[in-house]
Amino acid sequence: MLELLRNFLSGKRLIVIGILLAIPFVFFGSTSFGTTFTSYGTVNGEPVTQTDVNLATSQVSQRLQSIYGEEFSLDDLDEEVSIELIKNEIINQKTMIAHAKDLGLSVSLQDAKKEIINLEIFQGDSGFDQNIFESTIRANGWTPDEYFVLVQESIALDRMIGAMSSIAFPIQSDVESLAAILETSRDINFIKIDKKSFVESQDVSLQEAEEFYNTNPFLFLSQEKRDFSYIVLSYEQYKDQVVIPENYIEEAYAEYLGNIDQQTQNRISHHMIEKSNYPDAATARLKILSDYEKINSGQISFEEMVSSSSEDLASKDALGDLGFSSGDAFPVEFEDEIIKMTLNEISEIIELEDTFHILKLTEVLQAEIKPRSEVEEELLNELVDAEAFALMQDDFLELESLVLDGFSLYELSDLVESNLEITGLQTIDTLQINNFANLAASELFDREIIPNKIEIFESEDSYAFVVLTDLVQPTVQPFIDVTALALEETRTEKANIFLNEFDGRAQKILLGEEMPPKLDGISKENYKSVKRFSSLLPSEIVNRIFESRLELILAHESINGDRYWTQSSNEVIPTAEELVEKVSQYEEFYNSELGQQFSGFIDHTMKQGQRVRLQNFAVTNN
Repeated sequence: MLELLRNFLSGKRLIVIGILLAIPFVFFGSTSFGTTFTSYGTVNGEPVTQTDVNLATSQVSQRLQSIYGEEFSLDDLDEEVSIELIKNEIINQKTMIAHAKDLGLSVSLQDAKKEIINLEIFQGDSGFDQNIFESTIRANGWTPDEYFVLVQESIALDRMIGAMSSIAFPIQSDVESLAAILETSRDINFIKIDKKSFVESQDVSLQEAEEFYNTNPFLFLSQEKRDFSYIVLSYEQYKDQVVIPENYIEEAYAEYLGNIDQQTQNRISHHMIEKSNYPDAATARLKILSDYEKINSGQISFEEMVSSSSEDLASKDALGDLGFSSGDAFPVEFEDEIIKMTLNEISEIIELEDTFHILKLTEVLQAEIKPRSEVEEELLNELVDAEAFALMQDDFLELESLVLDGFSLYELSDLVESNLEITGLQTIDTLQINNFANLAASELFDREIIPNKIEIFESEDSYAFVVLTDLVQPTVQPFIDVTALALEETRTEKANIFLNEFDGRAQKILLGEEMPPKLDGISKENYKSVKRFSSLLPSEIVNRIFESRLELILAHESINGDRYWTQSSNEVIPTAEELVEKVSQYEEFYNSELGQQFSGFIDHTMKQGQRVRLQNFAVTNN
């Protein structure tokens, strides 16, 4: 669960400031949480915001894609499962952040900015480049202020993990005990039967194979075959049908220029007076008026006033900085005032329900205006994409309705002028629907698929209408067609009969009471001074040998089917002097094991008394 801790304890400790930029946002065109609510509750008193939900969604998606492949999407999961995964991610991260703050490990905005300034990803020709920083952050879906918070939390977590790691220190006696166990050796006397070689060496006649075939006909059934007719509505096909309206580029570029002002980002700082800190609102107003006059007359700078007198403790250390807005992030009273201000100008006094404010416009980021030649292809692609999907969707909805009305697949293909294709009789291994790669053959071989009924399948960029037209049930294949298989199965059966009867003989052979048979695949060997990590025998067999008492004869079957009969003797435990040279070799291994145990302990401890108050979680498909 607490993956940052586990990563640290396995030797991968790092501040994740830069890595945050590599997390893709999955909420564009995929499963995401709606933004109807601005609050999602709290975890251990830490508020959960839309940013937290988006980041957790991205992290969960990335983790699942690392397991199931890049094509995997949260949309592939049930809605309840997706929500639960994202909730757990939020709970884990917020729990750690709350504990870091409880331990006094909070990080100032100034310290976070110092870390950011040194990051290589934000460097230009002359060091840190503000424009690179802004564009990189926004391209990844964050405002600078949101990113500052993420960095502050990341550093705090790193400090907490570093502090906790000092608790999980190795105990020398435990390392020595581990080294003693792993350095202990035994002599192993064993018989091995190489299953593959032994099976292949069995002498089988055609008559024996035919008798086996007649006795076990179910092993020689043919595969079921199915024939399908289908049509596919593909996004790529509809792209060719899109007609570009006359003067579209000119009008689209004009609209782009008209919207450019909406992308301007204004950064402000504020000086705040809290009404509740005064006997009444009038007294609070007199205080803000006095501060305003001192700033306006030059008696004190805006920044000095904020630092000495602002009653917004959250922004005071940052000289009142509130971050950026493109016109909708701040209260409407702020936004109305900002559009009247010029850079570094001080606003008139603004009154809200509980507070008074003086604003300063500290930074203006104008959106870059690209020439028409640069955006022409982008504008065309946007139109073609939108229109192609719309055309495909229109046809799909019409055909879906006609399917319910009883239309045939042939009539559907005629209506949309799409080729009616036929698979021919195919097995599950060879069946393929052209231009619809996401449809697994197993879906078409499902028992619920019945003849002459149109089945509809959907993918991200196509729809398939499929009808089962013919089905050939499995039948017992003629012996002449499966002779090779019958011979192979007969060899395997003969080998298994021998192996099942060999156990008693194996014990006598290991005790020296009988000679081993001279057959292919059977060998008798003796290894000296075998240790637990030896590769001379399969690991599962070596482990079982060392967990058993000396001289005991054990029968084993390895993962690949090979058979072993073993007897161990002459156990040698290293002396204290011998261990001195070996202990250092096992310290890293011990620390890794200790880290896993300690992370489990921390996981459990942090969850004690956990207060989870999550709300407003609802999934929407964008």
